Amino acid sequence: MAHCGEYTFQALNKIGVLSIEDSGRITQQYLKYLTTVEKDRPFADALAYLYFEGWRRPEIDAQDTILRLTKSLITYSRAKITHLSFAQHTNTPIEFYNSFPTISEICRLLNTPIIQLSEKEFFTVTGINPFTTTAAARLISNEVQQEIGRKPFSFISTTDFTSVKYLHGRHFGT
Repeated sequence: MAHCGEYTFQALNKIGVLSIEDSGRITQQYLKYLTTVEKDRPFADALAYLYFEGWRRPEIDAQDTILRLTKSLITYSRAKITHLSFAQHTNTPIEFYNSFPTISEICRLLNTPIIQLSEKEFFTVTGINPFTTTAAARLISNEVQQEIGRKPFSFISTTDFTSVKYLHGRHFGT
């Protein structure tokens, strides 16, 4: 998470959303925050942390602002990432999570639920931050490869803040 946070704040600086000073300040705050998260508690994504803790803005405006940040990071990212506004309408892969408890923990802790799955052939993971979601996809692929001996195809998507909150609650009960 530290690497994803640092990369997120650096990217926001490069695209003109954060100044160098703000980027450095919020990075240090985020790194300190990560050390205080209780074991087994989900981490706040860097974008949500920036919005709520760095900028101290009210939740009423979070949806639109975080969505703008997400979309600006997608254009900055080198990975092929799709933005889905309907991610919350997907099925919950309970059997997959039960078969791979480590993957369930990765998804729960990083706020990056799996929204599409075909056995162990491919999966789609989503979140609000394309960098965190990309990292989660790599971790998930590595876990599946370790278990079955081959990597599945992975697809990365982003969605809006409200959808991720809803999916996280539906998938993990939090």
